[in-house]
Amino acid sequence: MSVRSGFVFGVRPSLVRIEVRCYGEVAAAVGDHAQTLSLADDATVGDARAALSIATESFSGGLVVLVNGSHAAADAALSDGDTLALSQSPMRE
Repeated sequence: MSVRSGFVFGVRPSLVRIEVRCYGEVAAAVGDHAQTLSLADDATVGDARAALSIATESFSGGLVVLVNGSHAAADAALSDGDTLALSQSPMRE
């Protein structure tokens, strides 16, 4: 094992596994209603959306984002075992 610039080589980074549930137009855009993502242990909701290639601007009215049933912002941290739910906001402009 070697260390360079604060990184330890030969050691796997910690990952969190989250369940993603997509509804309506979001499911159509992602191509699936449910999937599991493995992300870095410091991942946020924004990181998960990026991994799924989901931009808020893609949906008129924006997105409803829930983590474990509670509304969450893009900078909300994710933990191992969390469930991220994404759907188009019913409040269209």
